[in-house]
Amino acid sequence: MGHYPILRFLERHGGWLSIVVGATPLVAGLIAAALGQSPWWVAAGAVAAGVLFLVARSYIELIRLMTDMLLPK
Repeated sequence: MGHYPILRFLERHGGWLSIVVGATPLVAGLIAAALGQSPWWVAAGAVAAGVLFLVARSYIELIRLMTDMLLPK
């Protein structure tokens, strides 16, 4: 199987995972607004989605850099 299966998984599938993780707060805000909460939940969800996407994407980039430089091919 190989060493570091989680790093390999995140290296391979990190692009779409960061999109899913980033979209989660926006979807939650839309659901909250649809259930009758303040529309500010959508705005807060959009801001949180952007920040979370950038954090997740940078984490994936660090993993790709680390696996490229340090792990055997």
